[in-house]
Amino acid sequence: MLNLITEKLHYKKSRATAFSSSFFRKSLIIVLLITCLPTSLLGVSLYFIGVNRVEAEVNRTHQLRLKLISEQIDQELSLLEVRLAKWVFNPTFGERVKTTNFADDFQFTRDLLRTLLVMQETNPFIAEIYMYVEDKALISSSKGVNVITASEAGRYESLQRLMHADQTMFWTKSLELPGISESALTQTDFKYSLVHKLTGNTASPYGVLIVRLNPAKLSAYFDKDEEAQFAILLDQQGDWLIRGHQQQGDDLRFESQLHASVMKHWPQRKQDTFLSAFRDTEYTVSYYTFARLGTEWIFTTASDLSNLSKPVMFMSRLIIVVSMIGFFTAILLSWLASHKLYQPIGSLIRAIGKDKTDRAMEHGDELKFIEKEWQHLSRESHMLQTRVEEQLPTLREGFMLQLAQGRLYYLAEEELRARIAYYGWDTDDRQFTVMVVQLNGLDASGGKFKEDDEQLVTFAAANIIEELTRVRLEQAYVINFQDLSVGIVIGFPSGSDIASVKQELSQFAQDVISTLNAVLHLQLTVCIGQLSTELGSMPTMFEDVHHTLRFRRLMESNQIIHIDDELLTGDFTFRYPFEIEKELIYALRLGQEEEANAKAEAFIRELERNAGVQLFVHQAMSQLVGNINNALLQAGFHVYAFHAGQRLYEELLGLRHTEEMLKWLQKTIISPYVKEMNQNHQAHLTQTVEKVVRMVEESFMTDLSLEACADQLGVNVSSLSKFFKQVKGINYVDYLTNVRIETSKKLLLETDLKISEIAEKVGYQHSWYNRVFKKSEGVTPSQYRDQHQ
Repeated sequence: MLNLITEKLHYKKSRATAFSSSFFRKSLIIVLLITCLPTSLLGVSLYFIGVNRVEAEVNRTHQLRLKLISEQIDQELSLLEVRLAKWVFNPTFGERVKTTNFADDFQFTRDLLRTLLVMQETNPFIAEIYMYVEDKALISSSKGVNVITASEAGRYESLQRLMHADQTMFWTKSLELPGISESALTQTDFKYSLVHKLTGNTASPYGVLIVRLNPAKLSAYFDKDEEAQFAILLDQQGDWLIRGHQQQGDDLRFESQLHASVMKHWPQRKQDTFLSAFRDTEYTVSYYTFARLGTEWIFTTASDLSNLSKPVMFMSRLIIVVSMIGFFTAILLSWLASHKLYQPIGSLIRAIGKDKTDRAMEHGDELKFIEKEWQHLSRESHMLQTRVEEQLPTLREGFMLQLAQGRLYYLAEEELRARIAYYGWDTDDRQFTVMVVQLNGLDASGGKFKEDDEQLVTFAAANIIEELTRVRLEQAYVINFQDLSVGIVIGFPSGSDIASVKQELSQFAQDVISTLNAVLHLQLTVCIGQLSTELGSMPTMFEDVHHTLRFRRLMESNQIIHIDDELLTGDFTFRYPFEIEKELIYALRLGQEEEANAKAEAFIRELERNAGVQLFVHQAMSQLVGNINNALLQAGFHVYAFHAGQRLYEELLGLRHTEEMLKWLQKTIISPYVKEMNQNHQAHLTQTVEKVVRMVEESFMTDLSLEACADQLGVNVSSLSKFFKQVKGINYVDYLTNVRIETSKKLLLETDLKISEIAEKVGYQHSWYNRVFKKSEGVTPSQYRDQHQ
């Protein structure tokens, strides 16, 4: 019994331990990410991709159904045309019909009617077949023979005209059949009839076969598209041939709208699909054109878009439900998998021993405890094996660089001190600070260095600084960041006076500036960090120093910045040069590159005077780039196409000198924008001027001013005047005068109008017209007329 109670207590304790373990929590999170993230991504992908595919497939199926119905109708009509072409060679329709007396020759007449009736039954589209024999009879497959008398010949002129048509077989519209139908085809009849001449073995026709279609049979094909609410058949002139359903009220109005929309699209594309809205309902409209002999017919359907989207909505809901089921299943499996993963860790911790296990659980992370024990043994072994004097500088350099960059965050303070002590530093009772020397003005070095010499210059500066530290400082280490900046880690005794430490550091910084100025001819900014007794805070100290360097004053060539003083004092407010920015954007919009470059330089100089601090200059430049992009986006330009894949703001923040920023702005922003805008602007300029020219040619006889043209075109009058002169080579007033003078010269020579009447027709008063004409031509209008007549 006691053993059972102990096992239960141990089980409960192990479960509590598992829940309180950071490893268990982290593993649970990782497994959740591994299982749930793919499921979520799969669900989202299926939703956005699958739904689109289903929608596309539904639309494609709808289009295929329309095409299939259209092709079936087209095939049936084509088959009818082919059969009619064969029927005319039937011996029954030979030349005997020209001489036969249909009233007397009963047997031949019966055979002829039987043949027509059989032909009618061979195609479901045929309503009736007629045979017209010139001046003799009109024979119907169902109504018999109508003999044409001399008094009735005038009623068959429309049939007689068919004999003289250019084509042998063709479709004709609204054919009146006297003797059988007393008037033209009504709205319920199909307007077109298929006609084939009967020629026999002769060159001239002696009759025609006429096939009339059954509109009810054609309408039956429309009903095959169950999703189409509207189906109509039109001809190329837009006449209604068939309406699929009997529509009333709003449906009839929509059919009229559908008719107008199709006839608008049809001249450009013979087959198309588009959307049409009517009374809060959106329809997908599709039409298909099939050519008939001498004409074209347009089959059109309109379907409610909401009916087509029902399968898509069902599919989207199904995907969401399946995704949610998969998501919750993944959570359950993640929970079970985390328990399985923790079991060997728990067993290993219990195997280490009770005392150490308790120490491990104080921090809540067994893996860190195991890692710490393992690192302790590995570090001792490694230190015994690799303590070779010639390798220490390389190891120390790597260690210090990693320490400065924060890559040794996993080491405790004691471990850091032990590691740095191994590399020769005294860490007992010490305090530390950092210093960063930033090199500026590589372009302004008088040609001594190139832009790609950053690493070379940094290497030289690091070596010089290292020599100085050996002479001036008791304990220091130089770190080459290879980006025109050098870091220095400096150690002082913990009891050192802070003021004396600052003074010593300032003097050392001044020596560094003087030496590097003399050797490298570069500008320097030195930032001195805060004091700290913890090595683990070194990455934060370097980060603070790098951040403070952004507060350097651009107008000062060499600077020494104490991070304590800089953070507590100083007025960093400045006035952003909005007016210069506005003028710069305006120059860009006008495509004036030189003006834009000048305004960019003025913007930089204004920032140097007002802002002065690198951080605020970067912020102002970022604001300028953003505002330029925003202005050009509003103007309709796709600015991101100019910088595909280019990280503008990262490049900008990497520039430390205002001259570098100015060159970057001119090369990366202004030049490509102006080039693109000038191309678009030139085309728009020419179009605007041509519109003005057309207005002048149409209205030169009125008081047409340039201001009126500018108002109609919605442009600035001064800009329009400049554009006009640039495109035409003369100003607007001179061009208008030339048009009026040339028109009046034609009137003087070609008409007998008075001079005053001509002056009025070209928009002048009589006296002013004489003055303008003489100034232009050197003679008065009357003298000009006399000289040229």
